[in-house]
Amino acid sequence: MPTPSSSVPPNPLNSSSAENSLPGGDSNADPGDSAVWKRRYHALQESLAPNELKRKLGNATPTSQLGRGIRKVVFICGDIKEVVSDSDNRCAYMEDPDNPDLSAEFEDLNDDEVEELKRDWERNHAAVQALNRLIPNFQKKVDNGTPEELNTFYVELQRGADSARSDDLNRIRASIADWLNGAHNRPEVLLKPSCRKNRGIQHDVTGRLLCPAEFDWNNLVTRAKLRAGETGFDWLSSYHSRCFYAGNPAADQLETGYLKSTLLIRVFKAIFTSPSSAKDIPNDEDDNENIPPAQLQRTSSGKQTLRRNVATKVHLNSKATSRSIAYAALHFNLQTAAAWAVIYGGFDYRGLYNYIVDFFEDTPGPAAKERSKELLDWWSRKIFPDAAVRRQSNTSASRKALKQQRIALENREAGTQ
Repeated sequence: MPTPSSSVPPNPLNSSSAENSLPGGDSNADPGDSAVWKRRYHALQESLAPNELKRKLGNATPTSQLGRGIRKVVFICGDIKEVVSDSDNRCAYMEDPDNPDLSAEFEDLNDDEVEELKRDWERNHAAVQALNRLIPNFQKKVDNGTPEELNTFYVELQRGADSARSDDLNRIRASIADWLNGAHNRPEVLLKPSCRKNRGIQHDVTGRLLCPAEFDWNNLVTRAKLRAGETGFDWLSSYHSRCFYAGNPAADQLETGYLKSTLLIRVFKAIFTSPSSAKDIPNDEDDNENIPPAQLQRTSSGKQTLRRNVATKVHLNSKATSRSIAYAALHFNLQTAAAWAVIYGGFDYRGLYNYIVDFFEDTPGPAAKERSKELLDWWSRKIFPDAAVRRQSNTSASRKALKQQRIALENREAGTQ
């Protein structure tokens, strides 16, 4: 039977074996120096504490935090539950186009509306695939969760998604004001970084950017009719706003320069890489979420940790996507809206998002598909130039040439011996 003292764990401060049980033991240390052992003991406890905490918590990330990337790279608005339902409808339709359970979906729709509904299913099926890449075990939770569990799961994800979108809109609202106010053609009426009240079609600078490519903003009569909303001058129904174009767009060449504007690229960088990268100047006041990639910071203990930018967190490591570009479309922040709205002042922002996604994903033929791919590649080079260089570099030719010469030398030397 053990004595009472044998059940008490040894105190590393008094144990003669403490030198062997603690990291960094020094055979030359004075065993009587309790302060040394105390410091080492506390260092060991400190190093083990984070791992113990991770073990107890399962290293879990809050569900709402997992959802912060959804609006950025999956879909800009709408309910996750509806997206999953549309994806299921798409799968059922692909398996059996005559499925009677889907017949009700097509009732009272004309042919164009049926095709648009099918396109919604296809678009949302791609969104679910993106959710599977973004959210760990998303499909497993959807397949196995009870209705109550799924409702809670969806609500938490959307809370994080909407919160992140709100943060982005507020940040870009201020950034756009700074960029346009500091432009070469400084506006007479400066934009307010703190609100959108004096923006919109009535402001000369934001009005020009909101003006569709189909209209000549420099024509003062046309400008007045656009502002008055006269028949035939409806700027709210066009997704070809000048803010999306590089250079001066032409009404008969709507694809030329589309989605290549400097302002759009700046917005994308401010959201996904860092605010300073959007301005191309150093900025020590980057917020915690938007930071340059592979940036090292020191913790209070002096250890270095790798900080990740938003692009890395949402798996945009080296390539821009159609949905990330559609999310960055800055049109909303040129308006006078006080807060996010799917439809504001008659303009449909879900429609704009879907239009840009479909520009890449729903092409009419192989030539258009190739142009869309080239545009995505162009975006990737603009946003991730280092990755583009890595992809282009290829040392195989150099290795092959050197290997052949070395083999030839080996054979030649072997032949002379």
